[in-house]
Amino acid sequence: MWQLEMNMNRKYYEALYAYFKENQEEELLSLTYLEGKRAGEKYLVKASETGEELKAAEGEEIAEIEGIEGIEGIQGIQGVTTGIKATSCGRVFAERICRAPVCVICGAGHVGLAMIRLAAFAGFEVIVVEDRPVFADQARRAGAHRVICDSFEQGLAMIPGGRQVFFVVMTRGHRYDKDCLIEILKKPYAYAGMMASRGRAARMREHLLELGVEEAKTEALHTPIGLSIHAKTPEEIAISILAEMIEVKNRDGIGASCDREILEQIAKKEEKEPWALATIIRRAGSAPRDVGTKMLIKADGMTVGSIGGGCMEAEVIQAARLFLGKSDAVKIVTADMSKADAENEGMVCGGQIEVLLEVVR
Repeated sequence: MWQLEMNMNRKYYEALYAYFKENQEEELLSLTYLEGKRAGEKYLVKASETGEELKAAEGEEIAEIEGIEGIEGIQGIQGVTTGIKATSCGRVFAERICRAPVCVICGAGHVGLAMIRLAAFAGFEVIVVEDRPVFADQARRAGAHRVICDSFEQGLAMIPGGRQVFFVVMTRGHRYDKDCLIEILKKPYAYAGMMASRGRAARMREHLLELGVEEAKTEALHTPIGLSIHAKTPEEIAISILAEMIEVKNRDGIGASCDREILEQIAKKEEKEPWALATIIRRAGSAPRDVGTKMLIKADGMTVGSIGGGCMEAEVIQAARLFLGKSDAVKIVTADMSKADAENEGMVCGGQIEVLLEVVR
């Protein structure tokens, strides 16, 4: 079972980092005891093979995690929302954990290269499928996390799809677009779009219907792709596409709950000095970041990630540095910025956040 003692939560994050490197599609449930004698203990939980019940990450029955049977919806990960839950052993922070959204770009032309840079900047894992070696090399230099240099059919066959996957088709020709869409529409996905004029988009839908593709899938296809912002340059077109993808991502609640850079930094930590990990466990008002957002605070005050910036974040950083000098397993701090305080500080957002601080050794 992946249960860590209260001063050993670095191993938990190492396990989490390794798990996502090997099990890209599977969602997990993270459970952290917030109070009582078990404060700081952490569990990773995954769905059973049937998906009808939950098991601890190495197969132990979920019922053996003390008090957890009190969480509403614990019969399945899909039924548990991220937040604080009451159990017979006190409050627990439950967090649904999933991989970062994936942007699969078919074609690495001018717009494709702009898409790579922008999608990576926005936090997407970027995979490029390109059948021309020279263009594939350009995609690597542009910052794609993975480049598949093969035919579009073969390349897409290597990508399983999933509820976190966004497909963007922008090849150099109509027949290549068709080849891509035939493969993509067989898979599960969050978003599928094709760059095309209105006339070309209509003809592609007709062609796909003739090939036996379900009408609902052709109608759901985002083509012409992107939001209508009268984009002209490759960068502007890429921005319009990315904006549409972000709209779908946030509307459907898709996205990484664990910052990949934070996980990697913890997993590869060599410094002897302890770090603090701050996680928003409750928010109220117009606080800018969601529950589950994390920030790593190092001993020298350097940070990775952000829980919203401004005075509230500075307050949490100060509390975290003081916390590192103590032996507590966990600490919960509240940062409150009322509307009047926010206006006095020139902040756009106010509100209140409750933040869990944990030591990473």
